[in-house]
Amino acid sequence: MLPVIALFSLLAASEDEARKVLSSRCGACHRQDALSTLKLDSGRDIKPVFLKAISGGGDGVKSMPPGKKLTPQEQSALQSWFNSGAKLSTPHWSWQPLKPAVGSIDEYAKPSGTPVDRRTLTRRLHFDITGLPPTSLDKDNSPGWQTRLIDKLLASPHYGEHWGRHWLDVARYGEDDFSGTAVQPYPNAWRYRDWVINATNRNLPYNQFLTAQLAADLTPNKTELGGLGLTGLGPWYYGISQPPQARADERHDRVDMVTRGMLGVTLACARCHDHKYDPFTQKDYYALSGVFASTAYKEYPLVPEAEATKWQADKKALDEAEKKLNKFLDDQANRLREVHAKDMWRYMVATIKSDPVDLNLELFNRWCNYLSRPEEFHPYLKDWFANPSEQTARTFEKLMIEISAEKKQLDADNKLILEAAEKVAVKPKRTIVLPGGYRSEEDFNPGADVAIKSLPRDRFVAYNRTFIEGGAPLRFPADLVPKFLNGPLKAEYDSLKATRDQLKKQLPPKYAYIDGIGEFEPWDLNIDKRGNPEDLGEIVPRRFPLVLSNNQPLLFNQGSGRLQLAETVTNHPLAARVAVNRIWLHLFGEAIVKTPSNFGLAGDRPTNPQLLEYLAARFVALNYDQKALIKEILLSETYQRSNLRKRLSAEPLRDAMLTASGRLDATIGGPSAELNDKLRRRTVYAKTGRFEANETLALFDVPNAAVTCEQRVSTNVPLQKLFYLNSEIIAAEAEALGQRLRKLGLNKGYQLLFQRNPTTSEKQAAKQFFKDGGTWPQYAQVLLSTNEFAYVD
Repeated sequence: MLPVIALFSLLAASEDEARKVLSSRCGACHRQDALSTLKLDSGRDIKPVFLKAISGGGDGVKSMPPGKKLTPQEQSALQSWFNSGAKLSTPHWSWQPLKPAVGSIDEYAKPSGTPVDRRTLTRRLHFDITGLPPTSLDKDNSPGWQTRLIDKLLASPHYGEHWGRHWLDVARYGEDDFSGTAVQPYPNAWRYRDWVINATNRNLPYNQFLTAQLAADLTPNKTELGGLGLTGLGPWYYGISQPPQARADERHDRVDMVTRGMLGVTLACARCHDHKYDPFTQKDYYALSGVFASTAYKEYPLVPEAEATKWQADKKALDEAEKKLNKFLDDQANRLREVHAKDMWRYMVATIKSDPVDLNLELFNRWCNYLSRPEEFHPYLKDWFANPSEQTARTFEKLMIEISAEKKQLDADNKLILEAAEKVAVKPKRTIVLPGGYRSEEDFNPGADVAIKSLPRDRFVAYNRTFIEGGAPLRFPADLVPKFLNGPLKAEYDSLKATRDQLKKQLPPKYAYIDGIGEFEPWDLNIDKRGNPEDLGEIVPRRFPLVLSNNQPLLFNQGSGRLQLAETVTNHPLAARVAVNRIWLHLFGEAIVKTPSNFGLAGDRPTNPQLLEYLAARFVALNYDQKALIKEILLSETYQRSNLRKRLSAEPLRDAMLTASGRLDATIGGPSAELNDKLRRRTVYAKTGRFEANETLALFDVPNAAVTCEQRVSTNVPLQKLFYLNSEIIAAEAEALGQRLRKLGLNKGYQLLFQRNPTTSEKQAAKQFFKDGGTWPQYAQVLLSTNEFAYVD
């Protein structure tokens, strides 16, 4: 197997460079869908005439490409590729079938260095498996202690918290979304996070782990519905773009999540045009996107169906009562505006005398505030400000009553216009409902595309400033209207409010549910020309990308096609390669393929292809048992040698502080909480927002929750050190740790923090620190800020 891989690597390396040139300089005319008779993706050998063309032409052959000639480097890349004997139809290395696993990790990795000492290996194993530090060195010194420690840590529920967090980065896990300029919270999002942690602890085979997140509702036993949160939790795009664009963006996210997150290919790049480097076409993109167009958001209640149905009926009754009450209040607000508009001049004159006799005090104060400064937004108060008097007040009142009547008539006319437009409007082909009951076409700016009548600018502003805006003198918000009601109107209000209040009191909090997805009407998508969902091309049947299915159409025609997609993805060699590459990344700090979500031509080639192929094949042979593969890696000499050093990421760093201070609440699972100095649970249980990211987590490189992230960046910036100096989180842990150190003493304190005794120089430095007036919390803060605490060797 090794000679084959080595030969293929050499061929593929030259092909990579050639494909980049062909795609960027030649593909526009020489693809299957282009005009030229010479097709670069036809599967045939390139004609010898092509070599002549790229070298400047001659003997009746035109120089190619037309216009700007290829650079010497581009010509060399193509010539080297030809000389290697490769063909464009040769599959890329990452799309090849897996060969049986032969050999061992150490055989391919060829470890160097000496075995690490017991303390270093113990710390490394604890952090890599559970994300938590050891509190002391295990007393088990007999042969095989490493195996027993690994088994113990893999069986710990903290293993799932740590390794589940790795997947949550890929799954772009978030607990809210944008809704215009507001936040749309997902109160049950933590259930998906807990499902991931639980599935990881249960060692759910990786292929089943992926299947559950794509199609748990379509599997026979439907026991893993919690995994559907991968898509059920969005991202969803509410009022931030036109519905066709928003829905297209949502499908784009799903395509990107599956192809980059699970298969390590950048199919999403083909949304607007054929991929520039990899042999993916727009048809491939929309063929896969159709699966998600045939999928809908769905809640899965975690209570008996009857209980959920009753709650929904009671909520509907409450909504109707709320609607009736609000309409009554709106109608009364309109009436009160008309009534009090006739007293407008009285209030204006009263502001001159500061005498609100026989006037409503609240409205009087509003008029005082409104007239306390010259009006800059409309010209109709100029006469008043020039000569405040009864005459100028009556003139303004007359004008505003006139404008108000004009506005009322316009509203009536516009209502007829909207009703007429509604009758002839093109109805949406189907109603798409997002979380929270947001109905895509109906709830996004209804009627905004209909031309309606409006007041002239100055008259509209004057009306708005007087009657509508916050602080307008004749604005009657819902909490003010009841104060102006009496008689039958007051009785009607009291009745409507009592009904609403009673229904609200009787309605319990909404039942627990899972944010998931379900089947929708099967829908083959049109190609969006240049990615524009308003400019549609041909319809593409739902299927897998051709180049990943041996150029044979693999149709997804059973319902939405999600279950077929899941089965195809989980059985594809790319899924195994991507998974083991990420496992290696998390254990060694550096992946074998350094672009963990791009195994295509523009991505990096494996630094050790034989090792990657062995691990992928071994993973499949182990029936996708992640714990078993991790254990095999941890027991290898490669892992247990001394040339490995990693900085703790945000979650293990904070969790290690909590452990050292003795404040860690080790409870597994449950609702999320805000990350602050009061939170004592592991950081994985802190709220993860898309609308507003937590500043502390972002400071320490926790990724944006809106897009899939397979590999965190690692920054080293001054703000991180300032965090150690000024953060309330650090202050809380340093205070608790300081008190603990004072009781335990320096030796036990260093064992707790670093699993070693302090050196002589460290003891002397501590002695001098306290002699100079330092306190234990200050000393603890220094220890928490050290590189030794933040790094694992």
